Amino acid sequence: MAKVISLVNQKGGVGKTTTSINLAASLGVQHKKVLLIDADEGARCLDSLLSIEQNTVADLFDVLNDFDAFYDALVSVPELKGVSVILSPILNQPIDFSKLSALLKQVQEKYDYIIVDTKGQIPAERLGGLDLTADFIAVTTTDFISVKNTGNLVSELSKFNIKCRLIINRFKPRDNKGKKICIDDIIDSARAR
Repeated sequence: MAKVISLVNQKGGVGKTTTSINLAASLGVQHKKVLLIDADEGARCLDSLLSIEQNTVADLFDVLNDFDAFYDALVSVPELKGVSVILSPILNQPIDFSKLSALLKQVQEKYDYIIVDTKGQIPAERLGGLDLTADFIAVTTTDFISVKNTGNLVSELSKFNIKCRLIINRFKPRDNKGKKICIDDIIDSARAR
């Protein structure tokens, strides 16, 4: 049964999509079968970053409304061995995370890992609709706004009994003003482990 990993943060631009791709790629080279789902409604960019900008027959919205579209929505990435992708809809159509959770349960036997790349600014209560067996990873950068938003999201997710791990992306030992950045302070402020 697949391990589900959902990358989250309420702020865009912290590197969730890049981290999702790198995680999928690293698992693929370990001969793992990976499904990478772009759940970044309205800001689909996995296709551009992976150079698979082809027209797809179906996307995540189609699959969530009709499971028969699942195989039509799968896109192979030649450079990422073992990785299949389902793209987010181009139009800003809200993703029903309870339906996404049901989809994950239907396909978990087919993959070793399922990685869900979510959009920034998504309310915690919508993420609460995902299967609680998923591992949630909050991706942040060291800037104050990112860390603050991460802490807020982690706090909100805890109301749904969801615990988050933390990836600090683009870590620099000093901020733009030359002040030393303490990684422990970021972890404490983000309230994730």
